[in-house]
Amino acid sequence: MIAPLSYASEVVVLKDGRKVQLNDNFTWQYVQTDSQKKQETKPASAVPTIPVIKQQPSSSLTILGANKPTLQLEKSGVDVLLGALQYQSGKLIIPTSITNQGTESVILVTLDITITDAQGNVLTTQTVNVWESIKRLADTYLRPQSQSEGRTISLDVNKLKQYKISAAITQVVTR
Repeated sequence: MIAPLSYASEVVVLKDGRKVQLNDNFTWQYVQTDSQKKQETKPASAVPTIPVIKQQPSSSLTILGANKPTLQLEKSGVDVLLGALQYQSGKLIIPTSITNQGTESVILVTLDITITDAQGNVLTTQTVNVWESIKRLADTYLRPQSQSEGRTISLDVNKLKQYKISAAITQVVTR
């Protein structure tokens, strides 16, 4: 079920000790250790449970003009991909795309975003609706198992070579 590590672009250890394989195609999967594999072969006397992970803002130190996505966020079956940073007309521009992995249509996706410089000085904090349908117009809903371009985030900050982006999806409204 897990692809060989030779195909992975990077393996990251999370704060809780689990390992995640980040693939070049923007997908990820958990990496099982040998002890976890041995535990799976033992007969289970109880139903296994999935650990509850407290959602914390994701962050990334990103170079302006780098041609790769900045962050991928997830909540309630909705994935938001923050694209490569651009600077135009005195504003930091972050394109977004939204994927609905869930079973209900999405009508609103809101995220909190904080931009800091490399030293950690806060430049701006905003709450942004990156997906919003038109009320009672079902054609504008983000249907299950579909994806779309999200609203572009435009932030008034000074131009720097790199920024630290911290973001979290705070609201997903479905219908």
